[in-house]
Amino acid sequence: MPFFSTIIPVYNRGKLIRATLDSVLAQDLPDQEVIVVDDGSTDDTLSALASYGDRIRVFQQKNSGPAVARNLGIRNASGEYAAMLDSDDLWFPWTLATYAEAIRRHDSPAFLSGAAAVFHDESELRALTSAPLRAEYFTDYLASGDQWRWIGASSFVLRMDVVRAAGGFSDAWINSDDADLALRLGEARGFVDIQAPATLGYREHPGSLKLANDILFRSLTYMIDQEESGAYPGGSARSLERREILTRHIRPFSLACLRHGDFAWGWNLYRRTFAWHVALRRARYLCAYPVIAAFRKARRIAD
Repeated sequence: MPFFSTIIPVYNRGKLIRATLDSVLAQDLPDQEVIVVDDGSTDDTLSALASYGDRIRVFQQKNSGPAVARNLGIRNASGEYAAMLDSDDLWFPWTLATYAEAIRRHDSPAFLSGAAAVFHDESELRALTSAPLRAEYFTDYLASGDQWRWIGASSFVLRMDVVRAAGGFSDAWINSDDADLALRLGEARGFVDIQAPATLGYREHPGSLKLANDILFRSLTYMIDQEESGAYPGGSARSLERREILTRHIRPFSLACLRHGDFAWGWNLYRRTFAWHVALRRARYLCAYPVIAAFRKARRIAD
């Protein structure tokens, strides 16, 4: 049985998937199975995957989104840990070895997040080298505070029994499936935030995920609904920790709504999380938001 199951959802990435797979198959620690889930591609992705033969396992589904594809991979995986990677991102030769060292050092944590190096062209990554492991350990994810700990699901490493017990990623077509899963894993023992070395090359390019504000709004209200319905673990005793993490996502988007003239969405998020921000003593946000909203609205009317 492999220690890692590397799970890659792919949709119409015929031009990029080879680079991703080559980086995965070039690991210093080869103790993995590679599972690729094609999400209904209509380009030459499947022919690119076929060229790898039995070095990878390929599953197919109708176009349902990356979260559903990841879940299909999780259901068919045999490793102790699921290492997530998006089809336009890259690993470094030391990535799996770094994850394995962090897992050993921290006594098999439930959840790890890798460190990302953002790039536009692969040449930007050539100077990167491995480095001694530097990571911050938390008793669980809810204890990690409101700092950004990961760049997306592509940086997630999840203990298989824990992610399966949590039901995997939400099958709702939202862009917050990574944040939602992290919260549902909130009390699982052991969260490790890897800070060095970089374990993930995160590609920024015209095809990167750029979602319309309505999808972002729907994703955030989905998580608010989940919190209000008691779907996240920890009960009332840990509500402030959950809401500290949730409002980290909500505040910047609610302010972005004002910049883009989406006043109704911004005010909706402000009102629904007002009591949370009071409890978290976010006085600056609570006081500044109405002022900024009034200024933006007046300026829009004047224009």
